[in-house]
Order: sequence, then C-alpha cells, then structure tokens
Amino acid sequence: MPLNRKENQHYSTSKSTLKKPLIGLDTLKSCLEKDYFAKVTIVYSTACFEEENLAIEMNCNISLLEMLFHIQQGNWGNTPSLNKVYKGSSLFGEHLQYIRDENQTTTDIEELSIILKDCTIVIKKIAPESIEQEIDVLLNVLAENYVYITKHLTVTPMELFIPVYEEVSSANHSNNTVGSKKIIEKGYYSYWGVYYNEEEEAMIYDLYSKSIITGDLDLLNL
Repeated sequence: MPLNRKENQHYSTSKSTLKKPLIGLDTLKSCLEKDYFAKVTIVYSTACFEEENLAIEMNCNISLLEMLFHIQQGNWGNTPSLNKVYKGSSLFGEHLQYIRDENQTTTDIEELSIILKDCTIVIKKIAPESIEQEIDVLLNVLAENYVYITKHLTVTPMELFIPVYEEVSSANHSNNTVGSKKIIEKGYYSYWGVYYNEEEEAMIYDLYSKSIITGDLDLLNL
C-alpha cells in the first residue's frame, strides 16, 4: 500500500515515556546535545522485544542545507569528511558503547529523529547497531543526493523516512519482500520515503537512479 500522509505523519509511534533510567543516560543526552548542537529527548522504544532500546530525537535549530554544509565541513557531530567515513566510527557508537558497558546490556538505537527547521529525518534500525554504524555514511549520502531530493534545488522535503521497503504486487498475489534478512540485504541505500508539502502522499526516492518515483512502498515497521 502506498504511504499516506494522514496515516503516517506521526512518525514517533515507537516511543514511550522513560522507565527507570539506564546508568549514563543523562551523560548520553548531554554528549549528543554538545556534539550535534541540539536539544535531545531520549525515551525507551516500545517495539516488541526491544524494551532496552532507545528512541532518540535531536531537535536542531538549523535547516537541512545548513546541516549538510556543516557535515561537509566536519563541524557537526565531528563527522569525518566524506573520504574518511568508516562504519562503526560514529560518535553515536562511542556514546552507546559507554551505556552498554555501564549497564551490561545490549542497548541499541531503535529510531533516530533529526528535527530540523524545514525537514524531519527519521532513521529506523534495520539490524543490531545499524544506526550508529551507518549514521555518518547516511548523512554524507544525503548530502550527495541533496540536489535530486530537492528536485534540483526547487523544494525542500518536509520529511524523510530511511529506509522504506518494497511491496511487490501482481494480479494473483501480493508479496511483501520485507523480512529481516531482505531488509538487511537492501540496507539503507535503496529507497527512502519523501514527503513534500505540496503532495498528499509520500513519494519515493530511488538512490540507484537518483530519481523520485511513485509505487507501492511502505514505511519500514519492524
């Protein structure tokens, strides 16, 4: 089924109020606020079997273009330059490992929302530690695709959902290609959901063709 604005506009559905805080959670919040110049909210995920995982919101008083500029300059999140991005090197990884060590848990990020002045970016977990391992690469890929996502600099997307998955339909059946293995194979770099103010429903950004398409794709919802 296609993405629908009315059904999916509340992107923070996997969150609940905090239970007894993990040791070091305040430190994690402070570090993220300092590294990403943001007001940070951290809650526990309500996703099934993921009770120790976190949903994090970073509210940043900058635009999407400003964020990408600072990323390229290496002064937002101390993100490495495009040629020096390696998996597992993110500040998120360092901060999360501290939480794991202090609490002797496998705490992970279930969902990360980056709320900018003109765009909200929602990144969902697709595998253990996937967000912290891929966040720097993801944001640099976003910078590379900025011209195409903004329709050649004519419009800024209102929301980006990373990733979305494909649903294949035919006259005889509907085959949902989701499944954990399939999602991990596709990774973060196949399709993203994109909302524009002037569109009633979400569009799909195809990273392979660098084009905005329509089709039967759904938000990832594990």
